[in-house]
Amino acid sequence: MSDATIHRRKKVEIVCERAILDDVVEWLREAGVTGHTVIPHIAGRGRQGRRDGEEASRVLENALVIAITREDVARRLLNDSVERLRDFTAIVYLSDVEVARPDHF
Repeated sequence: MSDATIHRRKKVEIVCERAILDDVVEWLREAGVTGHTVIPHIAGRGRQGRRDGEEASRVLENALVIAITREDVARRLLNDSVERLRDFTAIVYLSDVEVARPDHF
């Protein structure tokens, strides 16, 4: 069996408040991202303190959105996130990934 041709892409990960999740997903779509994964309940600790979603209202609950896309799209999202997410508890980060089927991303 031969090795598949590998293609470089960027993985965009966005930790955001559940309250803005639909807006974040729409932003990705408008930017040209063709697919994403949402992990709806995540916990952690950061500059805003502890977030565990254990409170009854779930107001402080966070979600994780993961998407793989071309580098130009990922860089634009990262740059735009500074203004777009300024008033929310959110973080956007990029990492390099390799995929075998570039037409999917």
